[in-house]
Amino acid sequence: MVTMRDVAREAGVSKATVSYVVSGSSLISEKTAAKVRAAMEKLGYSVNHTARALSTAKTNAIGVVTSFRNNGACFDLSAGAYLYGIAAAARRHGYDTMLLTGDDGVEAIRSAALSRRVDGVVVLDVLIGDARVGALKESGIPAVMLGSPADSQGVDVVDSNFEAAAVSLVERLYDHGHRSILFIGWPEAVYERKLNYAVRFRASLMEACAMRGLRVGAVYAHDATLGASEVIPRALRDCPSATAMVIHNDAAVVGAPQAFERTGIRVPADLSVVTVMPDQLGEGMQIPFDSVGIDVDAVASHTVDRLVERIGDPEMSARVELLDQPMHVRGSVRAAHED
Repeated sequence: MVTMRDVAREAGVSKATVSYVVSGSSLISEKTAAKVRAAMEKLGYSVNHTARALSTAKTNAIGVVTSFRNNGACFDLSAGAYLYGIAAAARRHGYDTMLLTGDDGVEAIRSAALSRRVDGVVVLDVLIGDARVGALKESGIPAVMLGSPADSQGVDVVDSNFEAAAVSLVERLYDHGHRSILFIGWPEAVYERKLNYAVRFRASLMEACAMRGLRVGAVYAHDATLGASEVIPRALRDCPSATAMVIHNDAAVVGAPQAFERTGIRVPADLSVVTVMPDQLGEGMQIPFDSVGIDVDAVASHTVDRLVERIGDPEMSARVELLDQPMHVRGSVRAAHED
């Protein structure tokens, strides 16, 4: 019977490379993959996925650790996009996905590691001081955190660079002469819980404003559903002198055009508006604001690629990768001194 080792010898590559090609991994170049497939065809090698899983003690499944607690306080419209992106990327690598939930995720991680239900995990809803980091180190299960905690303790991290996103938005407004801005944030419970993306973006925005002498009025949504758009007229009443607005709240940005229309605010004639949001949301809802666009599919794919690497080589060096995202200019910013 022809084995994977035979194919590797014929193609002049490692057994691990053949395994990656068999699983459909994007980590292998097309040139190398073609050489491996040619060797498979020549030798008559066929893949039995069930036998392969048993012989390698692999489940061919990736766990996604998430939490639905806190009465919806951490709900955001991009959560489903991330889950779909992870599942799609996992399929490209030949993996199924399994949703692992719990109050804090610690027991879910320990259970998954002990039962060997999955080959590795992606951790969502990452907190600044996340207890799951310790559970990941303790269990030894291959893992990538989609989100950046204060201390990753040698666990791989992939996320968007929310710090750089905040600075670029502040710079755009500052360069157009704005010196008083409104910051529309998530519900205060999100910051109290210390969800990493919210805390990181706000801290970077406040620091960037302070360095440039900008005044900031921060106003937070009362909830995280589509009703969050009520925060915009409230913010305008509380800070009438502001000439620009930064929105970091998916639900609020979706409702913002209607909120401005109801209050008679013209963008950008009366108020310049910028935001950070998933590309998939901005394009699908036709959001008309200048934005740093988060490519959720690309971030999810990079996260799964990194996990597959970790599964294949548990001893490789850990990395923290914060992916820069582009600015999309849609005409929602004008010079503050214009009439």
